[in-house]
Amino acid sequence: MNPLTAAELLAVWEHSLNKSQLEKAITLLAAACPEMDAEAIIQLPIGERDAMLLQLREWMFGSRLVNTAHCPQCTEPVEWENRVADLSTPPKPDLNSSDAFHLKVSEYELHFRLPDSNDIAAALKKNDDQAARNGLLRRCILEARHADRPCDIGSLPAAVLEKLSRRMEKLDPQAEIRMELTCPSCEHQWRILFDIISFLWADINRWAENMILTIHELARKYGWSETQILELSPVRRQMYLGLIRP
Repeated sequence: MNPLTAAELLAVWEHSLNKSQLEKAITLLAAACPEMDAEAIIQLPIGERDAMLLQLREWMFGSRLVNTAHCPQCTEPVEWENRVADLSTPPKPDLNSSDAFHLKVSEYELHFRLPDSNDIAAALKKNDDQAARNGLLRRCILEARHADRPCDIGSLPAAVLEKLSRRMEKLDPQAEIRMELTCPSCEHQWRILFDIISFLWADINRWAENMILTIHELARKYGWSETQILELSPVRRQMYLGLIRP
């Protein structure tokens, strides 16, 4: 994986304008990882995919992460800050979404794989959160047995699915990062899911809008082409802007 140039990032942003958040993430990683095809990226375990997005975020915009949530109790905005390193978990060696894992719960035995981006896309089509979660888990079950006999995946007890969910979290902890927040106004405490795709794409949108304005100003003042302006380093672009802005 390589950092994207300004021209590459602007092209990814433009190409992804009408795509879903998930498609945007895949397009971004495909541009940064020319050695991998899109299907291979889609099949990455979610934790590995998100770790790569975090790395890209650090390369492009730095390690500082500032976000805002609203308290579910009093609706006050709560700003929180982290570093990329705070959200990164040690990678597990040779962990692939195609790997099969085993889980035994009472008389039930499951062989399963880790969720990938296709599984997340299917889950997002569900209107109910619990149905989406259970559907995601069932998609990843390769084989289910009860009392040493094959059983219907759709009829697995909720307790078995809960055990499966916890096992997946242990195998791929980077896949679901939750933050502990406290409201400074009412002192309510709650956990919030950190979504690197939405967070990163908000950064890219802001960057692209500023870059379009920068290109417009520099091209109008100096007559340079878009390509010439994008080839300048960020420092030199800002210095030239400083010369023409009051």
